[in-house]
Amino acid sequence: MRFGSAGRNPAARVESKPERSMPTERVADDNVLLEGLRHGSADAAETLFDRFHGRIYSLAMSILKNESDAEEAVQDVFLTVVRKAHTFKGNSALYSWMYRICVNTCLMRLRGKRRSETVAIEDFMPVFTEDGMHTSLVDDWSKEVERKALEKELGQVIQKCTEDLSEKYRVVFVLSDVEGLSNEETAQILGLTVPAVKSRLHRARLYLRERLTGYLREGKMEKQ
Repeated sequence: MRFGSAGRNPAARVESKPERSMPTERVADDNVLLEGLRHGSADAAETLFDRFHGRIYSLAMSILKNESDAEEAVQDVFLTVVRKAHTFKGNSALYSWMYRICVNTCLMRLRGKRRSETVAIEDFMPVFTEDGMHTSLVDDWSKEVERKALEKELGQVIQKCTEDLSEKYRVVFVLSDVEGLSNEETAQILGLTVPAVKSRLHRARLYLRERLTGYLREGKMEKQ
């Protein structure tokens, strides 16, 4: 089975975003969809792809940072879901199960290749004195972020900073702050504890804050 192109329609990514509240009708739709997959329905497979391909592709791109790799990963994810639909017990939302498969698929691809260079996040963590004070001034750029939040360039800068994160921080940040999942959902998908998710997310946000400070102050990225 060969599904359509994962990145064929950016607008479809928004339409296929899973419902965060998981209303009863969506759960029922997912159950019907799963039943069709378990019986080998080609229509069910196409519906699955149309409903979820946008988000799965977006997640794969965020982790792999390569369009071709992301498209191949998406194909693997949907083939896995179709083949293993009978193993899904319904202990989590369908999209949560698919996210877990996507993350695992992407991480396996990363580990099978030479890893790209990533930054040492510790270099961007705040440093404190013995009495608990910052050793350097911490810029308050919240108002500046608000002013520039809609600028395309800022979004590209944030994306570049996110791509520089090592995978364990990047995946948590993408699931939590890009995909909008709760700490509990992120922990379930990654097989982590909620405190571990909170810790990684906090460190990722601190890193992004430090990287963005130079851009928001001077309009350019600080050199690493």
